[in-house]
Amino acid sequence: MKLDQLRAFIAVVETGSFRSAADAIHKTQPGISAAVKALEEQFGFLLFDRNSYRPTLTPEGHAFFLQSQKLMSQALQLENLGNDLAQGTEAPLQLCLSQMALDDNCMSRIKAFQRQHADIALDITTDHLYGVQEKLAKNQCEIAIGPRYGLDDRHAFIELNKITMIAVISPELLATLNTSDTKIKQQSLYAIPQILVNDTTANASENGHRYVLPTGKRWYVNDFQAKKTLLVHGLGWARMPKHCIQAELSNGQLVPIEVENFTSQNQLPIFMIRLRHQTQSSQANAFWEMMKGFSNSTGSDL
Repeated sequence: MKLDQLRAFIAVVETGSFRSAADAIHKTQPGISAAVKALEEQFGFLLFDRNSYRPTLTPEGHAFFLQSQKLMSQALQLENLGNDLAQGTEAPLQLCLSQMALDDNCMSRIKAFQRQHADIALDITTDHLYGVQEKLAKNQCEIAIGPRYGLDDRHAFIELNKITMIAVISPELLATLNTSDTKIKQQSLYAIPQILVNDTTANASENGHRYVLPTGKRWYVNDFQAKKTLLVHGLGWARMPKHCIQAELSNGQLVPIEVENFTSQNQLPIFMIRLRHQTQSSQANAFWEMMKGFSNSTGSDL
């Protein structure tokens, strides 16, 4: 299998015909046909149903097309990287930040790094729970910043700071509980959705969430902004990073709650993380050392 063959196959799918594909990628129509035929012969199945007026993907062809697109995209990225490196342009430093770690402490450190290393481009993605470490495992980032979910001997990590997690609810929804107890009984919350941010890992399960009532409704959202919006509108209760809801706590849109036999509030350490075996770029090493210099906390950086 060659990239030119995949490029020809993708062109046929995207343009709708062998003739149009030939024009699109500046090849002859016989050359396009030969490339597609070579792929079909190599794998032993038809990519197109040629009985119709226009070539139509077979079920096998459709699955093959989806993966071909991904491979060609990666090949293009690699080609662009090679060109950049040849011209002396370094690739961006890829970071993955946990959504809950985006407080002033984290942002001020990244801002300080960018000021000192203005020539280093940053490629920043965000994730949640074990998804942060999964980005590292899949080589989709060089350094991650987040809580200590899934860390083991494969990881080097340094504690950067701690954030406060706090259980909250809207005052209107709290009033419907009709309770005067200092601590809310878990049973009182069973009918109210506990709002959780989805674990995005490939093998995601409820085990990714450490602070969940064993019984009761659960609603899932994609990020903390959506979570906060549902909370403010009285559609559930949840644990939230305090720095994300400081304004809502101050203006009374949300109020803290204490739930019986439940960790309603705690300090959550935030770590800078990398893989021990992964070769680090010069940008990643510069970032690691500068962030490490900000931190006097514990970790495992051996």
